Amino acid sequence: MPKLTYWVAPIKYDSDRYSIIGKTRKSVLEQLDQTDSPERYEAPVKKELYYRDAFNLFEWVSGEGGSRS
Repeated sequence: MPKLTYWVAPIKYDSDRYSIIGKTRKSVLEQLDQTDSPERYEAPVKKELYYRDAFNLFEWVSGEGGSRS
C-alpha cells in the first residue's frame, strides 16, 4: 500500500487549517522560523498516510473529513 509521509507543526489555538506542513522536518522548522509567532505552534511531528490509489488519496485531501492532523 502506498504511503505519504509529511511533517506538521500543529497550531495550538486555531483551526488545523493554519498548521504548518512540509515534506521534511527541516522545511517545517524553516517555516516556523519565518512566522511572526512560532510559539503559537507545537513541535513538528511526522505523519504517515496509507492510501489504496491516487483517487483514494484525492478523496482524503479534498473531502469534508480531510485534514492535516
